[in-house]
Amino acid sequence: MSPSRIPLLVVSCLLLTAAAGAATVKPAKPAAFGTREQLRECLDLDDAMKTRRRTLETSAAEHNRKFDANDAEDARLVEMKAKLDRSNKDAIVAFNQAVTEHALHTHDLNQEADEQEAGMKALQADKAAMDDKCGNLTYKPADIDAVTKERSKAAS
Repeated sequence: MSPSRIPLLVVSCLLLTAAAGAATVKPAKPAAFGTREQLRECLDLDDAMKTRRRTLETSAAEHNRKFDANDAEDARLVEMKAKLDRSNKDAIVAFNQAVTEHALHTHDLNQEADEQEAGMKALQADKAAMDDKCGNLTYKPADIDAVTKERSKAAS
């Protein structure tokens, strides 16, 4: 292949990539004025999304703590196995029981991680739907002030 064709191939690849990327981007909706009811609904949706995100973050932090404890438990089992008196039947039974419990903990952690991943995906999908529904609405300043006062009054 001649050196002059390499830049052409690079440019062609870049143009194809840009065209493919442009095909997947949704066209922007025109901005529209929303009603007070739509503003209330969108603000409530946003509050719900924030609450769900905080709940998922708290759950993830707890999961990470459990994961670290499970890693420490794994290290203790490795140490326990190295020191195991293989002539002591009770020690072997105790070690096997500890390994079984550790396997259950690991299974539970994996299941919890799957649930958290599903929760994050659902949150992302709901956030995208909210953005689609509320993202292009513009509100009159009087409506914003009125709804803000309503929400402040309701919060206190």
